[in-house]
Amino acid sequence: MKKLLLAIALILGSCTSPSYPGIDTPAGNTGSDRDIIAYIDKRLCEEYYWLDEVIEKSAYFNQRLSWDKYLDNALLQLTTNVDDGYYTKSGQRAFYSYIREVGNTTRSDVSGFGICLHYTVVIIDKENNRYGFIVESVYPNSPAEESGVLRGDVITMVNGNYIDPSNYMSLFNGIQQNTSATLRLDLKRQTDGTEQVVNLTKKTYKDSVVAHSEVIEIENYDKKIGYLVYTGFNSEYDDELLSAIDMFAAEGVSDVILDLRCNSGGSLSSAIKLCSSLVPASYEGKTLCRIARNPKNKKSETISEFNLADTGKRLSLARLTVICSKYSASASELVVMGLRGLDFPVTLIGSTTEGKNCGMDVTRSKIGSKSLEYAPITFMCFNAKGFGDWGEGITPDIDLTTENKTGVSDKNYPLPSADWGDMSHDIGLAAALSEVTGKSISTQNSTRTAINSTLECSVALPHPFEGITIYNDME
Repeated sequence: MKKLLLAIALILGSCTSPSYPGIDTPAGNTGSDRDIIAYIDKRLCEEYYWLDEVIEKSAYFNQRLSWDKYLDNALLQLTTNVDDGYYTKSGQRAFYSYIREVGNTTRSDVSGFGICLHYTVVIIDKENNRYGFIVESVYPNSPAEESGVLRGDVITMVNGNYIDPSNYMSLFNGIQQNTSATLRLDLKRQTDGTEQVVNLTKKTYKDSVVAHSEVIEIENYDKKIGYLVYTGFNSEYDDELLSAIDMFAAEGVSDVILDLRCNSGGSLSSAIKLCSSLVPASYEGKTLCRIARNPKNKKSETISEFNLADTGKRLSLARLTVICSKYSASASELVVMGLRGLDFPVTLIGSTTEGKNCGMDVTRSKIGSKSLEYAPITFMCFNAKGFGDWGEGITPDIDLTTENKTGVSDKNYPLPSADWGDMSHDIGLAAALSEVTGKSISTQNSTRTAINSTLECSVALPHPFEGITIYNDME
């Protein structure tokens, strides 16, 4: 379990009929705020995994706050909810539970540049105090892909401006949130040191959670290996996911490398479908996951089981190799621990995972003029053996941040260094291939290492973790 790093003052109270000593009517927010806060409180009191403490202390939650600040402030008053979030290096508490406004468009309908940035800002010139952003991924058919931007490229200038401590946050958000119509980027490619300037114009493109899929054949190794980069468990894209698995089956793949290093979780149903598509028919009906809610939960069953279905119809693997990182969380971790709970061999390669062993039931509601998505933590996860204590993260079998048996490592892992599928420069893929084939995979690290040696981690921006979600209908 995660350890508390801060002391939090405790104030006792009651969940029903909140009172405010000396205050007849809370002030400082709108009527709409109060309606949303009532909605937040209702689910916390009825469904939050640590609802016992909520009931005890909610009378002193600050209902004068605006709705978008209320939830975090309320959760900060609790001490039993240590698995709801994590502490940053600066000692700030970040919660998995969230409430946010949502638009009417679907996730697949995106207008932007098509760049997703890695959440660590790096120093590329210490003497002149200049920072850089690293491209985490590039979406297919987006302006970035059409302009030749690749995963692993280092952005050194934005719109003619160097990136420094005074502007890095606004420039990062401008790229990530597509706030302008055009964008000029100066790039340096880590694999060969070349530099280029690209001019991007925002346009509409399709989002994707299957960032890359291919069949790899290694010289003097007679089996085909499927390599799948999966960036989010989103049930809207299950057809895309299963199509990639079907392609592997059609090509006669006997091993799969599942790359979850950028996957912070998502839908439990998608995790079930993914695992079911990989394992043999002998696993049909077996329990991948049990989730346990607070016994006082008024909405759902206290214990629920989720079983594998339609196994052996696509692939019948004997083992699975997973690439992970500290950004692998929630449903990504459940895939590993769930399969291990069934004694299905899973080899984990990368760095220690996030450690999110809890999940949420997500509801969407219209309150006043706002369409809201609300996801408080409502359950804890356990595998078929009853094990669920991975709140400190899952330790990899092969740790790529230190020397290991594969012969490839990088202290900066998981900073992206090359495009997906580049086994000559991506140590995650190289190490996984070495583990699967038993052969040493040659990597061309000389140029990349020379560039990487100048990169120092500066700040890590908040990374949006997804929950193991069970979507309910709008209330």
